[in-house]
Amino acid sequence: MTEKPTIEMSRYCVPFTPFRGPLEEATVMIVSTAGVHHVEDPPFDTEGDTSFRAIPGDATAADLRVADTHYDHDCIDKDVNCVFPIDRLYELAEERRIRAVAEKHFSLGFTQALRQLRDETTPRLVREVERLRPDAVLLTGG
Repeated sequence: MTEKPTIEMSRYCVPFTPFRGPLEEATVMIVSTAGVHHVEDPPFDTEGDTSFRAIPGDATAADLRVADTHYDHDCIDKDVNCVFPIDRLYELAEERRIRAVAEKHFSLGFTQALRQLRDETTPRLVREVERLRPDAVLLTGG
């Protein structure tokens, strides 16, 4: 009998907790790695940036820009909701399919400084998310 190879999970894998409550009672936040930022905020450094941007909860897709050169933007240039579905969240709230849109959302840009991202940026971002206490967080990538 042939032994199956084992796959070792990284100890840095994404911790995931599925949302189990009724969405109709949930405040939803977006956290993205697509390089999205508010038009009034400085863009991400496309050569590498370990910071994150807070996006106001009342921002619309028209208020957002993308600063990332490491993935195809064809669909995003037409509608940023492809990677940061803020307008779709407002529609869901209006239809009462979710309770509310969070008062802030967060976005990160491109970086290869993964250790700094893990050790410094991510803990700061997590503290911000925890402080706002959304019921559900929608994670998107670029």
